[in-house]
Amino acid sequence: MFEFRNWLVVDQVFPRIDKWLVIPLQNDVKDIVYGYPYSLARSYPFPTIKVLAAKSLRELDLSGCDLMDVSLSSGVVHFHSLRKLSLSRVSLDENILQTLLKSYPLIFSFILEHYSGLGKIELLNLQKIKSIFITATENKCFKIHAPTLEHLSYSSWVYSSENLDVIECQNLKSLELNNVRIFDGFLHNLISRSQSLEALEIRNCWGIRDIDYSNLV
Repeated sequence: MFEFRNWLVVDQVFPRIDKWLVIPLQNDVKDIVYGYPYSLARSYPFPTIKVLAAKSLRELDLSGCDLMDVSLSSGVVHFHSLRKLSLSRVSLDENILQTLLKSYPLIFSFILEHYSGLGKIELLNLQKIKSIFITATENKCFKIHAPTLEHLSYSSWVYSSENLDVIECQNLKSLELNNVRIFDGFLHNLISRSQSLEALEIRNCWGIRDIDYSNLV
């Protein structure tokens, strides 16, 4: 594992981090964790292309990174090793997000929190995904197509449930909603299509009327 917690707010340290990353990447690193606690300071321009070439990577956990300066001219290479992708307080756009997801089509767990720069957000064709955790900090639409999904957590800043479009969820076992303005029919439609639902957790949500629990296992 390569884990680095950066508490410095100076850009001069970024080239050193690039050099330090070379060693674990050359030695088939399995887990990379980078943390940067400051949301207002300039984020580390993470060398995404270099990391995408790491065939042995199982977990990529990034916090406080700038992923915008990524050249996609080399195309997408599929690696099947990554199991967990966690992005918190990162800057990225739709093309970069899709490149990451297409490069690692067999991830089990995906976390996206406090992001910036994304327009539409689509999580499609993730063949093995089991868990999705989203904290929406912008009023954007999420489209999720994940028949294998078992755990879904969606938190927002009082955005509408209409922003969350889950196409297939027949294997969903647990659903967590936090700070969401829920519109009529949303919960009924989602629960009725979740044949394996065991747990439903709703916190600080508005607009809830009646809930049909008949599909809860």
